[in-house]
Amino acid sequence: MHGLCRFFLEHTGPANSLGDRKMLPFLVDMAGLFERFVAMWLKQHLPKKYEIKIQERVEISTRVPTFQIDLVLYDAAQGRALMVLDTKYKKEQIPSNDDIYQVLAYTQVKDCREAVLIYPTDSITPIDAPVRDGRVRSLAFDLSGDLEEAGKALLDALGVSS
Repeated sequence: MHGLCRFFLEHTGPANSLGDRKMLPFLVDMAGLFERFVAMWLKQHLPKKYEIKIQERVEISTRVPTFQIDLVLYDAAQGRALMVLDTKYKKEQIPSNDDIYQVLAYTQVKDCREAVLIYPTDSITPIDAPVRDGRVRSLAFDLSGDLEEAGKALLDALGVSS
């Protein structure tokens, strides 16, 4: 931990070449970090008429594994699921079929119409496709700029800004 802190304090960073400091290798789970960041940002900034549940576990039956949904947005007054949100920290520029199938399955389990895939960049190819009486979309919480502005843009795109 001290080695990592030294990098920050000295305004340096790790490199592939041999240097004058020793450091144990480490790995940061960026997908998990992005998921938790988006969840906490939304929890702090959603208008009061909405509630967000994080990592909601949903059991379909005793024979099928439980789903663990990243985020479910609820109408706070009615307790009704409005949309499922799934964060995706990926390099691909086009949402995968598997990711789309995943969030559509979540909408069925939660009996809601909206499925949203959230990416850390706005360079992802946007999708906004009708599916039966609902839709699936891809949106960004763009980490490359001002995070407050990116969060507000996400709220606006979700249609839940105050």
